[in-house]
Amino acid sequence: MGFGFYITGRGTSLVRGILTLLLGLGLLCWPGFTAGLIVKLIAGFLLAMGVVTLISAMSAASKTSSPIPLIVSINTGVYLVFGLLVFLFPNFFLGLIAFLFGAVLLVGGISQIIGLYQGSRYAPLSGGMYVIPVLITVCGIALFFFPKSSTEMLTMIFGSAVALYGVSELVAVWKLRKPNI
Repeated sequence: MGFGFYITGRGTSLVRGILTLLLGLGLLCWPGFTAGLIVKLIAGFLLAMGVVTLISAMSAASKTSSPIPLIVSINTGVYLVFGLLVFLFPNFFLGLIAFLFGAVLLVGGISQIIGLYQGSRYAPLSGGMYVIPVLITVCGIALFFFPKSSTEMLTMIFGSAVALYGVSELVAVWKLRKPNI
């Protein structure tokens, strides 16, 4: 990943920074609502994917006068059953969100550290630039391996870390901008 990535990807990084900052603030300010909404969106997505897959398979089968392939039937069933389970047992899946949040923060923090390290070969960066990504990584480890019992607290921690990720992304866009030549 060369410096060209940072120059050409600057607009993408700027949008990613703004969106993650807004998402993080939303999670931080409305943790109960957003945690429940995330679970409902996941369930709705799974159910919609199951319905779309079923309709698509039925349409294709009717045009070719052939049965729906077994793998498509299994795929459809998994989507529909899993989506229904998420709707019926949202608290169980809210508990899993801690692990998911931890994994997202862990991957995001490590990716940002790697990106900054690679970018530092082309533009001078202070050690302070690594503080926020390291904090994000530490939050990810804590959420993944030591989840709290309170979903709202986890959501607020995740929201704070996501907002920090957004701020760090915006700072990186500024620091790694194309120099005036």
